[in-house]
Amino acid sequence: MSWSDLTFLLGSVGQQLEINDVRDQLDRVRTERDLANWDVRKVRDLAEESLELHVRLGLLVRLLIAKGVITAEEYASLIAEAQPKQRGRGA
Repeated sequence: MSWSDLTFLLGSVGQQLEINDVRDQLDRVRTERDLANWDVRKVRDLAEESLELHVRLGLLVRLLIAKGVITAEEYASLIAEAQPKQRGRGA
């Protein structure tokens, strides 16, 4: 085998290794993109479900108030009690 043949062979091997590295990088980027898209879809689905639950809760509370089961003031008081206590700025 001549030096030129050996140089060509080593160059081909080097090129193949570089091509494989680029393919691996591309696969990683595609995987990250796919995961990011999954997260975006999941967040969008959860936001939609949350909105739907808020609407249903609002309708239920209005119905309970309209039927006299609870007053608006009682409901507001319950909501205020459920809020986390805010600490002073110095704490």
